[in-house]
Amino acid sequence: MNMEQSYVVPKLDHGTVIDHLRASTALRCLQVLDLPMDTRITVGINLESGRLGRKDIIKISDYELKGREAAKLALISPDATLSIIRDYKLHGKHDLTPPLRFQGIMRCVNPGCITRAERTTGSFLVLSNDPVVVRCEYCERSIDASDFIWD
Repeated sequence: MNMEQSYVVPKLDHGTVIDHLRASTALRCLQVLDLPMDTRITVGINLESGRLGRKDIIKISDYELKGREAAKLALISPDATLSIIRDYKLHGKHDLTPPLRFQGIMRCVNPGCITRAERTTGSFLVLSNDPVVVRCEYCERSIDASDFIWD
């Protein structure tokens, strides 16, 4: 007889749910968030998904993501959804879509780029969402998501 184990994850009374993350991206997403050290986090990795086949999910208690953090997550996993929970109820749900152009989220990887030499805020254009590729507007170098250097 095959006995399946199940785990119960309590509902959030207040916080953020980041769902439909691309499989195996949850830990990278957590690295770019500015979360306090004592934050309670629930992470699911490589879960079954009807929409994606496999997905990751992150539940963060007592914390609402800021715009800059959501933009970083959108660059890691453009298909993700962000839900804000207040008093156990859905307060807002948003698709995370990468901005077409952004500044102040990451730095150029090119050591010869003017933004590195002069400590100037980088400016980037999103070239592709699948896979995620951006281009530095100063040196025109294309950068894959795996090479991003976050600010």
